[in-house]
Amino acid sequence: MKKYMKPLLYSILAITICLVSFTVYIYQNVEVSSELPPKPDNIPEKALWVGGPDGGVYILVKKDKSDKKTLYDAKIYYSEGSVNYIGKLVINTPNNPWFDYQDISSYSGWDGDTLYLQDGRLLTIYNN
Repeated sequence: MKKYMKPLLYSILAITICLVSFTVYIYQNVEVSSELPPKPDNIPEKALWVGGPDGGVYILVKKDKSDKKTLYDAKIYYSEGSVNYIGKLVINTPNNPWFDYQDISSYSGWDGDTLYLQDGRLLTIYNN
């Protein structure tokens, strides 16, 4: 048993070195574009890009203090500048309605009627 331990340990070490080297090579040679599309002139400066370099929307969410705590005002624009949605959104957690709507990291995506937050909550189109 002892005569097999040394070659086994060397083999494990060699495989580990190969895996680490391969991972480093891949990490250094994969190009990830962080370039966002240019913001059209008609989109407000404070609008946030939610998406990646291959697609997404600009969103502008605000809180009107005279509204219910669960309601937010939203303007959502396609990447080329046309309007996708303007109106109220309601959050699905009435007991915990607050989120930092000015922080881009709060959002994960928009599917046309739901604005997804990173923490799993949702804002959906409000129909009063």
